[in-house]
Amino acid sequence: MHVYHAGVIMHTPVKEQFEIYENAYLCVDDEGKIEGIYERLPERMEGFERTDFGNRILIPSFVDAHIHSSQIANAGLGYDMPFPTWLVKLTYPTEEKYKNPDNYRIINKHLISEYWKYGVMHGVVMSSTDYEATADLFEQYRNSGMSALIGKMNSDLPTYGTAAESTEQSIRETERLIEKYANKTPHINYAISPEFIPTCSDELLEYMGNAAKVHRLPIITHAAEGAEDVEIVRKRFPTLKTYGNVLRHFGLFGQTPTAGIHYNLATDEELEYMAKNGIIYVQCPNSGMDMGTERLLPLRRAMDRGVPCALGSDIAGGHTCNMFRVMVSAMQLSRIVSLYEPYEPLTTSEAFYLATKGGGRLFEKTGSFETGYFFNALVLDDALVDPFALEDPLNRFQKILYKGDSSCITERFCRGKKIEYPI
Repeated sequence: MHVYHAGVIMHTPVKEQFEIYENAYLCVDDEGKIEGIYERLPERMEGFERTDFGNRILIPSFVDAHIHSSQIANAGLGYDMPFPTWLVKLTYPTEEKYKNPDNYRIINKHLISEYWKYGVMHGVVMSSTDYEATADLFEQYRNSGMSALIGKMNSDLPTYGTAAESTEQSIRETERLIEKYANKTPHINYAISPEFIPTCSDELLEYMGNAAKVHRLPIITHAAEGAEDVEIVRKRFPTLKTYGNVLRHFGLFGQTPTAGIHYNLATDEELEYMAKNGIIYVQCPNSGMDMGTERLLPLRRAMDRGVPCALGSDIAGGHTCNMFRVMVSAMQLSRIVSLYEPYEPLTTSEAFYLATKGGGRLFEKTGSFETGYFFNALVLDDALVDPFALEDPLNRFQKILYKGDSSCITERFCRGKKIEYPI
């Protein structure tokens, strides 16, 4: 058992409000799981090793529910271009470069370093279609002590140009990665990762659904992002009609833990199915605003229907994996939406929940300080943000949320272990 003391301990077991403790103790067992939070340390805990964070703030670490590892070098580039031009000039060339070992090793290291810097101890990472680059990302993550779901992107149809891979290659290489990495390491696992329906053949979709079921693997996929791909799906599957129905038909929609990314054009029927089956809607607010390619699905619309939700950076559609900025963008976007549509804007506690426990649903007991959850945590020092000392804990956190950066994160923990800068 290890005892941690902090001036403020705060988390969101439910999205409606923060649960805040002042001058409190958090106890972690030898498996890295939380035994409890105490305002007065029980006598039975007195003899255990103790770490004192002084007046600093202890929060759950962040979960980025969607990022493209191959695209991190492009973050911040080309957002004034038309989307097709951005793809041709930046995205596709970067995907090609990612196949080079000299490039993917540096890119993967940089991704993990950025996640460490911004306190993202859990990332949901869609790699490229390249086997070697994806395997290297697994290996580097193994050494980092941080947690991730990683999937080789599957894409065998030339819907938007040349096919990224053949069906046979996609299946063969996915099988190799599953055999090598799926369910092998507690903090890292494989995720079935179809790019999206228009770039996946029926044979490939069927294989992925079966693989997810047989190996009990989570699924991450783009879905109903824009009018063009929705129309492609409708024409290709006229009897199934919607993205959700097609994904469900192939066993890729809630049969195992599933994240539907973007889902801007989700129907009410699809949202109801997602709510009933615990399928997570991942909104990437910076990506939606940076690229401006499609009207985003209002988070409140999904939340009001009981759909579990999370936030993602979607680099390089988005420009940063700093989850402080992603949370702020989600709140700002929701306020703009509320001016034109009948949806209440996000509260601070809701945005925080989406960046922690919301995405944590894809992992084991992650994103909260509830008993039995893993101690995945960040220590924040608001004195590094603002010279004006505040007493109210929520005000202290909001200062960091809006004004802070990575420098205010002084320590990071994943599954009970302190995580030093990955070398």
